[in-house]
Amino acid sequence: MSVLTLIEAVKAGDSAAVQALINSNVAIEQTDDYGWTALNWAAGKGDSSIVQLLLNAGANIANTGRDNRTAYQIALAAVHIDSALLLQQAERGRGAKTTERPYCKVYLIETLRKFPDWSEKSAPLDNDAIVYLHADFSVTRSIWQHEDVVFHSSSPAWETFCRDELAFSVPTDLALATAFVAEKANAPQTVAL
Repeated sequence: MSVLTLIEAVKAGDSAAVQALINSNVAIEQTDDYGWTALNWAAGKGDSSIVQLLLNAGANIANTGRDNRTAYQIALAAVHIDSALLLQQAERGRGAKTTERPYCKVYLIETLRKFPDWSEKSAPLDNDAIVYLHADFSVTRSIWQHEDVVFHSSSPAWETFCRDELAFSVPTDLALATAFVAEKANAPQTVAL
């Protein structure tokens, strides 16, 4: 019998075997040659029922293999939305920190000038100039958050303006993956000739 019986049961998608192994107190954090645990494999396969079994059994959501990705990151990369959602909820429930990636959205400066307390830190720009609104609500002429700053305010009024008037929000990775799946499902099908 293989030492990796739990991982093999997960790879086979055999939830009954996974549950039986959990009930027999198998080492839930066993790893394969890649350093992946059973939870990493369940996430990669997108098997949410097995992901839930392993989470209920106390699987460590922070374990990474040689690729340094958590189970959540693996599920997200494979666009397994249901598994990624379960894992994200588990991470939040267990107080795991998520890493923020840089994000900005492009606007015409004339749109941002509608904010009553707008003032530019640089020389005035033409109304059709393109600027970038970043996750920290700073505005720059560059896609890089701290380069060529045009405006920066941490006031609640500015944040409210950005959210309400500009519909600005930073999408989560899970929201982006969900949108990708929806877009892919609605894309016209092409036929190879």
